[in-house]
Amino acid sequence: MHILSEQAHLLRGVQIVSRAISARTTMPILGNILLEAVPDAVKLAATDLELGIQTTVPATVRRRGAITLPARLLQEIVSNLPEGRVELRVEENSTQAEVLAENVTFEIHGLPAADFPLMPEADAPPVATLDSGLLRTMIRQTIFSVSTDETRPFLTGVYFVLDEGEVRLVATDGGRLALRTAPLGGPLRQKLAVIVPAKTMNELARLLPSAGGEVAVALADSQLVFTLPEVRLVSRLISGQFPNYQQVIPQVAKQRLRLSTERFLRAVRRAAITARDSANVVRLSTEAGTLTITSNTPEVGRAVEKVPVQAEGEPVQVAFNARFLLDCLSILETDELVFDLTGPLQPGAIRPVNQPDYVYVLAPVRVYT
Repeated sequence: MHILSEQAHLLRGVQIVSRAISARTTMPILGNILLEAVPDAVKLAATDLELGIQTTVPATVRRRGAITLPARLLQEIVSNLPEGRVELRVEENSTQAEVLAENVTFEIHGLPAADFPLMPEADAPPVATLDSGLLRTMIRQTIFSVSTDETRPFLTGVYFVLDEGEVRLVATDGGRLALRTAPLGGPLRQKLAVIVPAKTMNELARLLPSAGGEVAVALADSQLVFTLPEVRLVSRLISGQFPNYQQVIPQVAKQRLRLSTERFLRAVRRAAITARDSANVVRLSTEAGTLTITSNTPEVGRAVEKVPVQAEGEPVQVAFNARFLLDCLSILETDELVFDLTGPLQPGAIRPVNQPDYVYVLAPVRVYT
């Protein structure tokens, strides 16, 4: 193997695929990056057996071949090389690579490419193509509700659904639920309903552009493949039955509040200051067009703030986890929201005004006075 590539190109490729490397692996090969010389490019890949990332960077290929090199070491070396052309040479049947740039030479010990886990081929037919910016927004609006409880693995991922004319992302940890839907905007070749690990969705959101572009979604070898213009993400799927999320979304409100998103966000953020040492509990109550937000920790202090609100229905006094509220309020993109309250011990639902495609459901906190 013998290639020449620009330092900036090679560094970008190494940085992209290194996101799939796990620091806790017990298999040395999983701490390495696969480099494979192909016509006019070098392919890079890394995986932790849950998530795999592949990318290609332009290169002059003098001799084809492949090797795996330690990810952390390779990234540190390439990032410290001078700008300009980088040469990488590996003799046939060798697992030692030479990295050269200007007057600098590194020798790196690697492992055989044949030991690297196989990943699905790039020609898997896509089941759908999604707008990159839209998918990035949908992930951002749901991912924070994923559970971290490994005893319930089916809650540690995002429920990814492609149905007739619609894409849905759902996440829940049992105490809250975020649901975002959107028109598919293109043909659907196969219905899909799978649970994708949170790590995959986080890395996908990181790589997706905020505007423009498309991402193809495919199934290959029981794995989900997301293909961007220069990057492929390959993810295992989480087995198990995702809960019937529709039944926990309140359909009727005892009291409906309509208020400024930014005003509510700032008020909850301030109330959270004196709620940190009391399980992050903030209390909500309404009276005469005013929403009162209260937090109280006897050993720390108390906060009270009043916010103008349009209220319909019977007044409800209820308490919520401040962090759960802030997670949602900080990602809403509308000036106003509707907060449906169904009772002091029943879940509430937040919806952006004039955006029926998003709902955030959170369970109340039982408080004792």
